[in-house]
Amino acid sequence: MKFNEIIWTDKMRAIFADTSPVIHLCGSMGTSKTLVAGLLFFDRIINAPANVNQFAIIGVSSVLVKRNFVDKADSLYNIHRGLCSDYSDGDKVAAGSHFCINAPTGKKIVYLAGADNKSSYTNILSLDLGGILLDELSVLHPDVWREAYGRVQRLSYPGWLITTTNGGNPTQEFYTELVNHATVQFADTVPKIELDDMIQDRPDEHYYHFNLRDDCPHKTAEHTQKLMNSYPVGSFYYYSKILGCRGYSEGALYAPLLADTKTVNIANLNLNAFEEVIAAVDVGASVNGDDASRSHTIIALGGYTRGYHRVVVIASKKIASIEHRDIIEEAENWLYPFWLKFYGKLTAIIIDNADYKLVSTWQNHSRWRGKITVRGCIKNHKKLCPNLSTRAAIKCQLMMTSKQYPTSRIVWCDEDMLKAHRQILQDKDGSELDQGDIWQDFADCLSYIILWRMPQIMADSAQNETQKIKFF
Repeated sequence: MKFNEIIWTDKMRAIFADTSPVIHLCGSMGTSKTLVAGLLFFDRIINAPANVNQFAIIGVSSVLVKRNFVDKADSLYNIHRGLCSDYSDGDKVAAGSHFCINAPTGKKIVYLAGADNKSSYTNILSLDLGGILLDELSVLHPDVWREAYGRVQRLSYPGWLITTTNGGNPTQEFYTELVNHATVQFADTVPKIELDDMIQDRPDEHYYHFNLRDDCPHKTAEHTQKLMNSYPVGSFYYYSKILGCRGYSEGALYAPLLADTKTVNIANLNLNAFEEVIAAVDVGASVNGDDASRSHTIIALGGYTRGYHRVVVIASKKIASIEHRDIIEEAENWLYPFWLKFYGKLTAIIIDNADYKLVSTWQNHSRWRGKITVRGCIKNHKKLCPNLSTRAAIKCQLMMTSKQYPTSRIVWCDEDMLKAHRQILQDKDGSELDQGDIWQDFADCLSYIILWRMPQIMADSAQNETQKIKFF
């Protein structure tokens, strides 16, 4: 491919005009993210000052990096071949494979490495790099992009980072620590599932999304449609490769049932429609509040509408405290506004009975001692539901059964609880696969809430919908 054969879109022009030090190019396969990233990478190198002469491209493996950025006809190396020196495997260069670009301000070295070779990419990232391109961010080891991002931040001159990726699992660190914080550009072309998780608290870092409808001017309609039919709708690869957005993992237990579920604003709830409200506490062992891969203490507030027809996930909180008395104080301070809001309807605080000492301590030191029941949770109802003996199976059955009703029997007001249930995987026996992470702690809280009033919930029928209670 020659430079004059490239078909330019408004989004591509905006990216080239963007001076942000961090740019993420995310989206569908086949939308030329790698081409755009390579062109932008080259453009910034050509305009780099004379004293900045080292740059790097890092991908999944050295083979794929060479294939995408050197060998392909539309690679940055071949499009600008007249300005590039011969590619070298770098046998005598400690940092690895490289080629040079003859820029107006002098020769610029571009090092290439794969994340599968720690020695190579570590040597490269130890250099004073003016810019870094990370390809296929979602499958790179977190240590690679953490070091690359940190190095760009530490440079005394304006360094920059460009990344490309298809969609990944929403809980992957490259989202939660990096991409989610960038400011979205061209937001009207970004899928809602992407926008919902974007925090956008770093205005100088930018996020661009590429999709098969808007960003494939080089493809025919037939070719685009063929790509869109490549994977089953609703599968992880459909989300990742076709929609180019975060999706749920293969084997997700609840995510297919929650695909179109949206949260309800708590302000829109009819408080008079509630029969009862309770708090549930799941106890975790983690002492690092930022580590989502470990269990944490979570408190969740849930309610039941008249006749126990619906379960409402009202709110949740990750408890930072470790000691029992501190956990109790932090949890009850959080609960107090809800106690006022649902005055007279908050009846119980149920606690993971694996920590019996916390249960007894809470019973003796609650500010609502004698007014609100504090006790250990119920973990199953084998007599009531002999075929649904695990808490996960009961909960999943309730969600499945909800399809028979005009509105879902589980209503979500809390984003974290909904997100958690989209991450839960299915074990071999059909139950929740307990991965020991924070999402399981959220899920356990909802299990306790459902199981607390399981007889009443299971005894309810669709007839209660005729009560005409305005819920929201």
